[in-house]
Amino acid sequence: MQVPRRFIILVLLATFCCTAKISLAQLEQRGTPGKFRESVSLDVNNAVLKKMGSVRDYLSEKQWEDAVDILVQVSEEDGDSLYPESTGRYLRVSEYCQNLLAGFSEAAITIYREKVDPRAKRWYEQALAESSEQPLLNIVEQALMSSYGDDALYRLGEISFEQGALSQARFYWRKLIPAAGAAQQSGEVGVFHYPDTDLPIPEILARLILVSYFEGDLKRAQFELSVFRERYPQASGFLAGKQGNLVTLLSSILTDRGLVSLPETGLEMETFAGHQTRNYRAEKKIEVGAVEWAFPIPGAGFPGYVRKPAFANPVPPGFFPVVHREHVFINNGERIYALNWKNGLPAWSNEKEDSPVIYPSRIEGAPRVPFRPVVGVPRFTMTIAEGRLYARMGSPVTSVAKDERLGLFSELVCLDLDQGQGKLLWKISSSQLREQNFVWSFEGAPVISGSRLFVVLHRGFPEVQTNVACFSTETGELIWNQKVCLALRNIEEGVNYISHLLLTLAEGQLYLSTDMGAVAALDTREGKINWIVTYPSREEVTRKELSDHMKTGLVPCLYDRGILFVAPQDSTQLMAIDADSGLLLWQTEFPVQVRNLLGVNSSTLIVSGNQLLGIDRETGSVRWKVGYHDPEGFGYGRGILAGEDVYWPLREEILVVDGEQGILKQKIALRDLHGETGGNLVIVGQQLLIAQPQKITVFGNYGKMQSDEEKKISALLTK
Repeated sequence: MQVPRRFIILVLLATFCCTAKISLAQLEQRGTPGKFRESVSLDVNNAVLKKMGSVRDYLSEKQWEDAVDILVQVSEEDGDSLYPESTGRYLRVSEYCQNLLAGFSEAAITIYREKVDPRAKRWYEQALAESSEQPLLNIVEQALMSSYGDDALYRLGEISFEQGALSQARFYWRKLIPAAGAAQQSGEVGVFHYPDTDLPIPEILARLILVSYFEGDLKRAQFELSVFRERYPQASGFLAGKQGNLVTLLSSILTDRGLVSLPETGLEMETFAGHQTRNYRAEKKIEVGAVEWAFPIPGAGFPGYVRKPAFANPVPPGFFPVVHREHVFINNGERIYALNWKNGLPAWSNEKEDSPVIYPSRIEGAPRVPFRPVVGVPRFTMTIAEGRLYARMGSPVTSVAKDERLGLFSELVCLDLDQGQGKLLWKISSSQLREQNFVWSFEGAPVISGSRLFVVLHRGFPEVQTNVACFSTETGELIWNQKVCLALRNIEEGVNYISHLLLTLAEGQLYLSTDMGAVAALDTREGKINWIVTYPSREEVTRKELSDHMKTGLVPCLYDRGILFVAPQDSTQLMAIDADSGLLLWQTEFPVQVRNLLGVNSSTLIVSGNQLLGIDRETGSVRWKVGYHDPEGFGYGRGILAGEDVYWPLREEILVVDGEQGILKQKIALRDLHGETGGNLVIVGQQLLIAQPQKITVFGNYGKMQSDEEKKISALLTK
């Protein structure tokens, strides 16, 4: 399925005169969607399905009040459960009910507003009196189709824009643009549009154009402005602190970039993939010079955890370092190492003899090796936020064999980097999350938003279950724990299973690819599930495939300007999903597994596996491909975007590729020139760090340094 987003934009900008009414046939189709064989079990309330059947009956008889009464009741009593809006797409019931109401007749909407307007009015007046956001959120979540729903959406968009939450502002303002029949046919069915706002549509559209511009999508902003100029050449209004002709105001802003501050690229790798959106691009390209220093990681062999490796190396490149100021941090599950990335010395010390270990502060004993067989690939991630380091430590096993002799627990730790030089502030053991004698395991490193920490939980018994939990960053106290799904296929009871799921955080939403048939979006405030998209999952996956790092990757969702890109590891599909609504925009099938989503530049999504590919962001078509067909020349580790280029590691070299055109610009020899191998790439300052299977190697900047041989030649020439 492909939805040309430019076409949708054009339709939304060009048609504002009418609201499409939902037909009985549409409601019947949504109420009984076709099903493929799903591999997950979701919390769908059968009672709600029956009540929706009653709604269809009342609509057919034009009994509007009875239909409205049921929708109000269902929304209040079962609003947080899931409803199958269409094949493979589930919405929160409260949102689904508002979507239905938006398509009802004017008479039915009037009846609904008579029931909910008094409460919505109190909330709106409270929001104005107290300058509070929560009452506005109450309206949006519980009474969006009230007479105050459009005002709440508009104000929330203003608040989000002022806070720099651009995609969230788009999310609210876009709902104020009336839907058109053409837009519905092109894929907007199931997305809420307020049907009869009295707010000035040109002013809202002008703000949406500003969102595109401030997001850095200049091409889209110019296109939207051209359509706006044709449709509303004389429209006037208030924009960017000025009153006047909207086309003139927009043209002035879009042509004078000095008036605005476009989004900056990240300077430090603060978590896996650089940023919590998993969409990172270093500011500038680098020139890779000679090896500056290297650090062998003790105990990097993970004895007992990896069986039958694919190649000669016993372990994959499973380390994902993070950077904070002048320090780089590495985690191997048992210890966290802190080094000065400029010289390789222990952090906060100038002595090589000092220990680089900051956690645990005392090293005692050996790692606990599982007794039963292990399936999966160990990987180790961390997150830095507000001067604190958060790491997932302990056994990489997330689903413990039923008769495993050892307690393979995991833990979350929080270390103070700015004030305490790595001092432990708190830790949470998975043994504390015991539930009816079944222990949860932490998946990958958490994501952080303000005073809250979000992490994926997993357990294998009595059923395979995935949750998302929220903890306080100050105390480690549990705030909420939300079930996402159960897996219908059970992991073998006699096998320890390793997984490492990571959340993606963007504009107040959490996104999770479960790698077992479902992608979910959750609200950060209360953990409510906003939507879930299901897809056909591969049923027959062998132990060998699950343990082969050349066949599976660490691939959380990647968020970019309102689109969620997903490459589930239990499928060969690459999907683009509308992040707000869960609508599938396009999907592309690949013959081999995508192992990395590296990032998005202006128009191209960069993915890698055996080869490196550029995918058209709008359509999902392959624009270019780089790489070899020889397995020894396949991708080896995670690459990185820097400036306009992609640095992609192979086993013996790094390829530098133009991110838009796919042109190979440079080959950086590793093994022949330096005796090194590929791995996971990190840019620190003007240096390149490679996290190899058993050590960290840092290369200096060629433009600022000379190799020993070059220095000798230079000295001879100057004599």
